[in-house]
Amino acid sequence: MLLPTKHQDLNINVLVLGADILHFLKKEGLTIEEVYQKLKTEKNVALEYFFDTITFLWLIDAINFNENKISKCI
Repeated sequence: MLLPTKHQDLNINVLVLGADILHFLKKEGLTIEEVYQKLKTEKNVALEYFFDTITFLWLIDAINFNENKISKCI
């Protein structure tokens, strides 16, 4: 679910994780593994939530994939 409920942990919400990923990317492109490792050290996020968030960001055209690099569109 995109919108958090009052019982949901905000650390694993797609919108919050998406904002964190976009913050990591800034201008330079990082590999998928680098982004996951940064997110895991800061938020201790499971791989499932990471892939859900990456998919969401790609669907709304916020990120691009070029080979193994993720870059920000916006």
